[in-house]
Amino acid sequence: MDKTGKVKSLNDQIKELEKIREEIQTECKHKNTYLKFTNGTSKVKEFCCECEKELGYPENKKLDLFLSGK
Repeated sequence: MDKTGKVKSLNDQIKELEKIREEIQTECKHKNTYLKFTNGTSKVKEFCCECEKELGYPENKKLDLFLSGK
């Protein structure tokens, strides 16, 4: 298989895996969450502990607690 064929195959696999991840995240109840800085930015976002879905920006209370290091 040439490079173009390999890249197409990899892209197809990525799309399939992303579809599976989306299904899992849709079914998840997001009961437990954590906060973290997003990739190389100073923005803090909230994520699900189980499915790792990005849930958006945290409430001020959660953000204050996170930034205080407690």
